[in-house]
Amino acid sequence: MRILLADDHPMISTAIEALLRNSPFEIAGMASTGEQALQKLDELNPDILLLDLQMPGGTGMDVLRRLKMNGSKVRVVLLTAAIDDASLLEAKSLRVQGMVLKNSDPAFLLECLDHVSKGRRWFDPELSGRAKELADTLGDREGPALSPRERQLINLVRKGLRNREIAEQLGVTEGTIKVYLHAVFEKLGVTSRTELAIRADEFLAGSFLTDRR
Repeated sequence: MRILLADDHPMISTAIEALLRNSPFEIAGMASTGEQALQKLDELNPDILLLDLQMPGGTGMDVLRRLKMNGSKVRVVLLTAAIDDASLLEAKSLRVQGMVLKNSDPAFLLECLDHVSKGRRWFDPELSGRAKELADTLGDREGPALSPRERQLINLVRKGLRNREIAEQLGVTEGTIKVYLHAVFEKLGVTSRTELAIRADEFLAGSFLTDRR
């Protein structure tokens, strides 16, 4: 099984390379940014993408969204030091095949890759438990479904970006962002940017439960 390893920490990459040296998995290439990961996917056509969640030039979630949009068939394993609730549920809704915490037993990564190579899904026990708790907690709530653009907008508000900065990132006018925000306020029943930012994790996590399959 050929693996593309995308991680911007040389020590992590070296450790993973050593871990896989005598395994059935071969590292076909490495990338240190999200953009490089997408480029090398096209060049190398690996079986599995081992993807760090936090990278420059496009995060792991950005890469996952792009792969979903493009209909890519590559199997993806997320490797992360930490993940927030919304990203955890979004990753599951995007049908990521595996998730492993960087501080877990290295044997977990080998177990995950083994499952994923056989067409199964495998999640770090800690993350699997968290996802179940979130589903149990949020599953009874009747929250509105959010479009990908609305999720993106809420994420940018959560990061503290102003309307002008959000407009630049989304390639629209500042006036359009005001219209989008008003619609999101109405849909979610909030009255201010501050309330939206404070409750962003709740809204985002809940919306991804509507995508469960």
